[in-house]
Amino acid sequence: NGIAYASGGNVCGQLGINNGGVKQIEKFRKCAVMGQVVGGDTGGEDEDDVNVKIVQVSCGEEVSALLCSSGHLYTTGSSEHGLLGNGETGEYIITAGRLGYANCAKFTRRSIFVQSEADATAAAGGTTAVGGGVDSSGKVKCVPLEDGGQISLASISCGKNHFVAVEAATTSGTDVPRVFTWGSGDYGCLGHGIQADEYYPRLVGALRGPMFASNHPVDAVAGSNCSLVRTKHGHVYYVGKHRQVGEATMRFTLIDALANNSHNVVAIGAGSATVFCSTKAGVTVSWGMGSHGELGYGTGENKSSAKPKFVSVLDSCLVTAVACGMGHTLFLISNEDAEDAKALKKVPKVEKDDIAQFVEQIKGKKSDAGADEPAKKKQKSKKK
Repeated sequence: NGIAYASGGNVCGQLGINNGGVKQIEKFRKCAVMGQVVGGDTGGEDEDDVNVKIVQVSCGEEVSALLCSSGHLYTTGSSEHGLLGNGETGEYIITAGRLGYANCAKFTRRSIFVQSEADATAAAGGTTAVGGGVDSSGKVKCVPLEDGGQISLASISCGKNHFVAVEAATTSGTDVPRVFTWGSGDYGCLGHGIQADEYYPRLVGALRGPMFASNHPVDAVAGSNCSLVRTKHGHVYYVGKHRQVGEATMRFTLIDALANNSHNVVAIGAGSATVFCSTKAGVTVSWGMGSHGELGYGTGENKSSAKPKFVSVLDSCLVTAVACGMGHTLFLISNEDAEDAKALKKVPKVEKDDIAQFVEQIKGKKSDAGADEPAKKKQKSKKK
């Protein structure tokens, strides 16, 4: 029915429950979304009658975002690095060496989108003077997009401290969907060629132009410090860094190992130190650092790879979605016909017996904790 719920840590108001004083909740609670009315104009109890229907969510370390059915953006949580996309951090001094930020505890709509002054000039057919486009401090000058209030987003993804979003395609198909990034610019993960934070959703100029007229961006994912954008024809562009070694990629760059071999990528994922791409032909590759086996290479195989490497256990499996976590990876795999079923048979299954020992260990820890509790209380009473 388009209502969002949240649970977990709320130190910076990232749950969006309109209560920044509650630092953690253990049961799902309804989120507060600006302008959302449940029960129609009368505010009745019918939860199927909602004016602002939430259709997509994404969470970072201390920030969260929602997209409604109209493609409007709502954010809440930490304003550090400009994560809220409202143009400021609200930074202030709490004590010596300790800073605070103007965090938000309610999902609030963000409707200002910007582009660099240089991109705006180029779009208008002009040229930027040498040294132009930056202010006296060296920061890139940005100007608001005139249609900011009408921008509809189709995809949004949050990394640790940054966002990447893709605009929805128009029904006429005349306008090429744009990509926006904001938040922390560490390792160049925003794709603007510099390591600088962006306080408003900023247009990525590198993903514009004739090259993308017929092969436009369709979705994107954000890892901890990297971003990936997938295009209509299954090409993937990467920026940032997800391995501890090596240099960062400062501008969106085509993953040519896939594109040059005519692979049509249909699902992408990025985690703390891993990246996955799955193709229409049932080929899945991954690379990065996977000390817990999250790269999917199997027992006894390497736990890292500098380049895209074939995940053999998923051979011929049509992966429709990938989600990379902190030390694990999840896949949605098609099971629509006999060919899909045949490919799935090769994938190992987790049975109840496989996790029986783990379950017993958890039960044992809980029992030990329960047994220790009275002893602690008794010890305290002796001190009294």
